[in-house]
Amino acid sequence: MTGGYGLRLFAGFAGIVLVMVIVSAVVFFSLFGGYRDDIDRSELRTAGNALSVEIVRILRRAADYDREQLITLIREQAEHAGLIVILTDGDGRVIQGFEPARGLHDDHIGIGYTAIANKGDTAGWYDTKLRLADEWRPSLVRVLIPPNVSSRRDSGVLMAVTFGSEHSFGSLDELVGRLIVSGLAGLAAAVVIAMVLSRQLMRPLEALTGVVRRFGPDRYDMRAAESGPTQVRELASAFNAMAERVADNERAMRGFIADISHELRTPLTSIRGFVEALRDGTVTDPERQASSLEVVHEETQRMLRTIEQLLDLSRLEAGQARLQRSTIDLQELFAYVEAMFGSRAAEQGVELNLEIASDAPQVEGDYDRLVQVLNNLVDNALRHTSDGSVSIRARRAEDGLEIAVVDSGEGIPAADLDRLFDRFWQPESRTGPGAGLGLAISREIVRAHNGRIAAESEVGRGTTITVWLPVS
Repeated sequence: MTGGYGLRLFAGFAGIVLVMVIVSAVVFFSLFGGYRDDIDRSELRTAGNALSVEIVRILRRAADYDREQLITLIREQAEHAGLIVILTDGDGRVIQGFEPARGLHDDHIGIGYTAIANKGDTAGWYDTKLRLADEWRPSLVRVLIPPNVSSRRDSGVLMAVTFGSEHSFGSLDELVGRLIVSGLAGLAAAVVIAMVLSRQLMRPLEALTGVVRRFGPDRYDMRAAESGPTQVRELASAFNAMAERVADNERAMRGFIADISHELRTPLTSIRGFVEALRDGTVTDPERQASSLEVVHEETQRMLRTIEQLLDLSRLEAGQARLQRSTIDLQELFAYVEAMFGSRAAEQGVELNLEIASDAPQVEGDYDRLVQVLNNLVDNALRHTSDGSVSIRARRAEDGLEIAVVDSGEGIPAADLDRLFDRFWQPESRTGPGAGLGLAISREIVRAHNGRIAAESEVGRGTTITVWLPVS
């Protein structure tokens, strides 16, 4: 595919150059043809004027006008100047003796004295074309009047002047060869440049293709060099970003499998031991049997909770958990939290404080999901606070709502704060049940609300977890 793309790229460059050469040639020939006609007429006018001046000078010196003498003089001067001179009468018919060697079409030049006189300029030249031997040639026509003729209309003679056969009228033959050579040279240079440019474009693409082909299991560390044209660099950068995400997901998946295996191994091992003891009859005492069954029940519930949390987390991370948005009543939300944890805090000897600032804005969100976030945060705060206080505060911050859960518990080391919201991670000082999924779920719920969650802590002085939600 890379070779095919490179070939198409090269063909595109070459095609563009070829079209440019063809268009340039057509425009040049069309413009040059008109330019050559102008040059031919200018040269013809100069030669014709010189000839006519000489003829008039000779006529003025003649005492008597003799048409045959005039014809002889004109023929001699025309041959000397390399011109073809055709004399006609006033109606445009060619006078005998002045037919060109190659013949004149119908022995008539197509214009008469009357037509020129009607234009009001019988002393100047009139542009026309003569057809000699099936070839149209630019020509000039003017009136020649002998000095002793009283009536121009009756005795006027028309002189038509064109170049001799050795002159090329508007011909490009002498330039065609050179134009072809220069065009081929330019085309060859353009082809070479197109090859170089296409190669420069294809080299980083081929390198990127090689990286993509090798990228896969056990090679997730492959990265593309971000070089070449801008678009190729952007493509390589996008691939590297994608490769980084894939590598992160692979690492997360492997860690997830290891963590879930570890989390489920303990309850399954416990359940297996008690079930085997009950099945083999090792436990015969009714109280011990009941106790064993209770342990099996609790471990089963623990596994179910873990699996449900994992499924919930997976749906949130995949964006498949739909939010039922409504306007959140902070008073109702905090009252629910107080009802859920007030008795537990009192039993632990922990003071539970709830504060809603007067400037706290209303936000829209999923009420049940936000309750789930606060339940996780307050539960963790109470779990790690043996005495002191736990406060839940709401206020306006950065044009949004900030809810902070502050405890005066044992705190978290700074090195562990970055892992606080990772799945299955729990501090070594953790007490109570749980698989370490609550904060990971809370983070995904907050993200689903286009918000953010952060933690600050100091060992021995407590932890503050802040949730920020945008105002709709």
